[in-house]
Amino acid sequence: MRLLFLGLFFMTSQALALSWTSDITLSPTPMSWSGPADSIVPGNTIGSEWSATASVSEVFWCGLVFTCSKGTLEPSSSVTATGITVILDGANYMVFETGVPGIGFILGLKDYNGTTYVPMQTGITQSYPADGTNGYASTLGWSAKVTFIKTGVPLKSGVYQTPTINAAILTAYNNEVKTAQVIINPTTITVTASGCTVGTKSANVDLGTIDVHTLPSVGSTSPSEAFNVSLTCDENVAVNAVMTDQTTPSNTSSVVTLTGDSTASGIGVQFFYNGTGPLMMGPDSSAAGTTGQFFIQTTSAAQTLSLPFQAQYIRTGELVPGSANALASITFSYQ
Repeated sequence: MRLLFLGLFFMTSQALALSWTSDITLSPTPMSWSGPADSIVPGNTIGSEWSATASVSEVFWCGLVFTCSKGTLEPSSSVTATGITVILDGANYMVFETGVPGIGFILGLKDYNGTTYVPMQTGITQSYPADGTNGYASTLGWSAKVTFIKTGVPLKSGVYQTPTINAAILTAYNNEVKTAQVIINPTTITVTASGCTVGTKSANVDLGTIDVHTLPSVGSTSPSEAFNVSLTCDENVAVNAVMTDQTTPSNTSSVVTLTGDSTASGIGVQFFYNGTGPLMMGPDSSAAGTTGQFFIQTTSAAQTLSLPFQAQYIRTGELVPGSANALASITFSYQ
């Protein structure tokens, strides 16, 4: 008699199927920042270098037969890139919006068993297989870290609340595809921004009636007229300023163009600060390093400043008599 033995093997669906186990949640602690209002420039971190980290060893169960061959990360559809990039820990990170003007975030992720964090960029980035891992895993996990970045909008004093951010999508691949999320919990950022209060909101400078004979050639100038601008400043503020031609905001020369209601031509206006100049025009921006920005002084204590400015006409071409008006603004920067 010959006996036939049948071996029956049963495999559970868990052994075969790719399944989601856990999202990754980052919980930044409340942060605070204090200093001159414009001293933290776009691209600088707010608070500690990395505000929160989290690691989950099993985000996906990949199975015993069909193990995971690849893991990727990408931004969630609900987040928007700011267009700013920063370099941190030697890697280039894309900054994404938090929903709070002036505050963005960057996100780094790595395979749980890997050695190098991968910056989240726009598009899909592979994070597994990675250095320190093999190409087929029964589980996939990730480590994540986040920090907050100053973007282009000036931060004023106050308490800023960031919302819950569904920041990233993690994807695992075997014979099927599953996704998980990276979530950033809400946190608060308290900003104490020092600076100055402008006491002189506007100044009308009368340059008088000028005889054409006092401006005999191009480049000739009229006598100057003085005016002062008052600032009340906090301690330890480096006060800078830039003047902007409000008729031609793109003007970066030292001559302010006449307004449209002027009837004269062949003439412009120049400005000086404390006898130094003529001042070059620049954009209406408080950002450090703005074109045309000039240094005024650093306050050693809380104090009121009276800033001396001067204005004069300058001949720029063939003179046509008439009214000659110009409009300029001063934007202060607190660094």
